[in-house]
Amino acid sequence: MYFIFEIAFSSNKNYIANLIRAYAKQEEMEVDVLQTVDKILMTFKEEDENLEKFLLGMENVIPASLFLDKGKHYFADKKPALMPVEKLDLPLNIAPCPSCQKEMFDVSSRRYFYPFTSCTNCGSQHPFLTKYPYIRANTTMKFLVPCKACEEERNSHTLRKDYPLISCIDCGIGLRMLDKDTEHMALNKGDYRQLFKSSAGAIASGKTVLMKTMHGYRKLFNPKTTHEGIKNNGLSTLLITNAANLNEHLMIVEQEFNALLSIERPLLRVATKSEEMKHIYGSSVLAKYPDDGMSMLLAGEGVKHGLDYMAYIECDSTEEADYLVDFDMPINSQKDIKLFINQDTKLFVSGERIVFPAKVQNNKKRISIAHDLACVPIENKSIIDSLEVFDAVETTELYVLDAEEGFENIHSNQHRFEQYQASMMSVLSEHYKVGQKAIGVHFDGTLNFLYYNGKKVINAVPTIAFESDNLWEKISTLREGSDRLVGNYKKAYPEVWERLDNLAGDMDIFEVTAITLGLADESFEGISAEALSFLGKGGLQIDTRVKDNRFDNYAFLTSIMSYQLGDVENNFMCYSIYESFGDYIGELVPQLCDKVGSNIVVLTGETFGNQSLYARIQRTLGQKKPLMSKNFPIGKENAVHGALYL
Repeated sequence: MYFIFEIAFSSNKNYIANLIRAYAKQEEMEVDVLQTVDKILMTFKEEDENLEKFLLGMENVIPASLFLDKGKHYFADKKPALMPVEKLDLPLNIAPCPSCQKEMFDVSSRRYFYPFTSCTNCGSQHPFLTKYPYIRANTTMKFLVPCKACEEERNSHTLRKDYPLISCIDCGIGLRMLDKDTEHMALNKGDYRQLFKSSAGAIASGKTVLMKTMHGYRKLFNPKTTHEGIKNNGLSTLLITNAANLNEHLMIVEQEFNALLSIERPLLRVATKSEEMKHIYGSSVLAKYPDDGMSMLLAGEGVKHGLDYMAYIECDSTEEADYLVDFDMPINSQKDIKLFINQDTKLFVSGERIVFPAKVQNNKKRISIAHDLACVPIENKSIIDSLEVFDAVETTELYVLDAEEGFENIHSNQHRFEQYQASMMSVLSEHYKVGQKAIGVHFDGTLNFLYYNGKKVINAVPTIAFESDNLWEKISTLREGSDRLVGNYKKAYPEVWERLDNLAGDMDIFEVTAITLGLADESFEGISAEALSFLGKGGLQIDTRVKDNRFDNYAFLTSIMSYQLGDVENNFMCYSIYESFGDYIGELVPQLCDKVGSNIVVLTGETFGNQSLYARIQRTLGQKKPLMSKNFPIGKENAVHGALYL
């Protein structure tokens, strides 16, 4: 008879299962740990007297995770016969695990206040990778020789056996802090601690600190203080330093709280609560819990200085600041992941960290390239990662995103593809629907309705092209009376009219809409944030089409301007925008499904990561159970995966 403890786990990442195995080895516990596509199973001998102690102790070793869900236990006569997921040896880019955190805050540890503390199954590993395979010689740490204690750990420690990036204060990466006059080097435990203490104190006193983290340079500051050179404090990311007081400032549900504090540490847009937070950020804010050793140690000292939160903007090393905290080690930073949560649904909206690198099936042995990501066959497996970590390889065919530059005719069998084609195929492959007819909606700045006939993706109802130059001429000739609208708008909003009359470069409809409404954040993100502040129900009907059921950007913009002249509040307008899109999609998709004889519906594109639109889609298309990306972002980053199936 066996005792089986089962935890739902919705990812092929191995770090949680590996941490359990390491903990079992440390405790000398006999347990079989098996990870499948949707759960982790621990099988114990029923008579083991240390079972209860082991399970209770596991709570202090295993971190919270986006992918972990409810657990259950039961008895069985024999071990479960299930197909395990393949173990991956790819560099991670997550927060330190509880054991590594404990070392960073333990004054007796060699890694006290050492921000590069990590182990085989946690921490910022990917930033140090230079190429595959993932061994120390292929990382920027190759020039650092492990000390005797680290070498012993690498030979025998349960968490760091053969770990490529093993290091400590005695043999690792040095830190320095500079102001306009002096430079302070961190050489020992006391120095490291003092550096973070001074940085937090500077921020608490109203100064700015430019800090190099494992995710690139961040300019950190107290958002309650006005800072020269920071255009708008409200456009910064909120870095939560004190989780205990989080509910005083933010209005978050349990799923959001758990996601923020998970070891994956995603970016999450949440509603503000306290008056001071509303004053700085309005109704919502892009929030994040410390995600690497640098930000984690800074946050710990920030709490001691009375800071419940800080703020940061992402920047480069040339950004002006009162203080600089830096280290002389090149890093390969990844774009942060934005997470969308609606009740029990979690979607990666955009970004790379957490998701990539990823191992995928690639039976065709092709290379695909999109958005500086590449899928490359290496040693009988294919890995998706940033272009720069791959050496030149031979391939029989190359697929390159049409918008990707610098790859003109570099291969004799080269193919170009569109974003919407690859995005739809990525979702179909994840849900094992390749080869079956389906309808798709790709919404990422533009709205397209797609048809997959089992062989290729066709843009069935394309958007009427939008060009932001000569905007007023296009609007004034849209329909009868449009010229009067332009004249009235110029009188009512002369500054906005002037701005729209001088738009430079290609801008999507959401950027132009945000400018029209006078939003501080002139982007899709800004419109989404404004929509969240509307607490009512039922919106206005924004015009989404003119002819042939095709979305017309100019009709859409004209409708918004008309309501604006009618003094409709911005938050009501933004909410209505997404409701109207949801109604339009909900009306057209069933018609297309009936026409082609398929009930498979695929939704792709970053725009679907919006509460108002997602909720509306659930009401209008819920019965069709639309499919979306599970393991990849719903935005542009899934194209490199989908191109494998074109």
